[in-house]
Amino acid sequence: MTTAIQRAGGSVGWLTASDGARLRYASFRREGARGCFLVLPGFTEFIEKYLETVGELVARGYDCVVLDWRGQGKSDPRLADRHKGHVLDFGHFQQDAQQLLNDVALKLAAGRPLYGLGHSMGGHNLLRLLHDRGGDFRRAVAVAPMIDIWSGFLPPWVSRAIARAMVCTAPDCYVPGTGPYDPAKKRFEGNPLTSDRERFERTQHFILEDPELALGGPTWRWLDSAFDSMALLRAPGYAGAITVPVLIASAGRDRIVRSAAQHALARHMPDCRVLDFPEAEHEILMERDPIRLAFWRAFDSFMAEER
Repeated sequence: MTTAIQRAGGSVGWLTASDGARLRYASFRREGARGCFLVLPGFTEFIEKYLETVGELVARGYDCVVLDWRGQGKSDPRLADRHKGHVLDFGHFQQDAQQLLNDVALKLAAGRPLYGLGHSMGGHNLLRLLHDRGGDFRRAVAVAPMIDIWSGFLPPWVSRAIARAMVCTAPDCYVPGTGPYDPAKKRFEGNPLTSDRERFERTQHFILEDPELALGGPTWRWLDSAFDSMALLRAPGYAGAITVPVLIASAGRDRIVRSAAQHALARHMPDCRVLDFPEAEHEILMERDPIRLAFWRAFDSFMAEER
């Protein structure tokens, strides 16, 4: 049976990480492409969700490589309950991204420019990758990157302290308020991700067709490691070492990550600008057409600066 990835012109490949985890990726090639984009999705996301975005990148003349993070999509889960968003350390994400970079993306680029695009957790991991491997990238776009997260009514330092304590006693348990993926609870009304009903329901349809793509909430271990990684990204001098030109797209109505933290980080980066999308929820790339068109206009302008 032809898959959605194949219908979009892509092919699926697999990597084996150093700890034995199998990682799924998909590559999309265009004849005469002028460069290649490494696309890094956010938490709970999977390759199929990005087929529209990939199509727009390919139409602009780029090859693409998209990763299913470990524990997401079709990549190996870390726990028996595959609905738990879990990672032992965010450094493992960096190892996986660098393996994909070395074994697939740089080979696909074949001497042409390599670019990065990451959303939310993927934007966070992209920024860390730019810090460690900036010489491999020409430009990068971080969409609503996870620099700091919303933690309800609790001050960030309280949430951090709770996560640090809970990881010592219940590291593999769901963070309260989350749980396994439940399609009955995934309703468009009131969702914090997008104001576009069609794109919201399209994501749920992918999961309905292939339940293996479903992911629930994070574990305490995931959250604790995320706090550590965000602290590293905000550490003095870290952002200043990211010299690759970066465009950050910031969602004005974000209820998942803190937009203010994106502005603060950008001020410490040598070549970074932030563009605000006041009407956008967290998933700018999955938003209503007027918001997405504004994003792609900004993207095209940013990319044209190197020519």
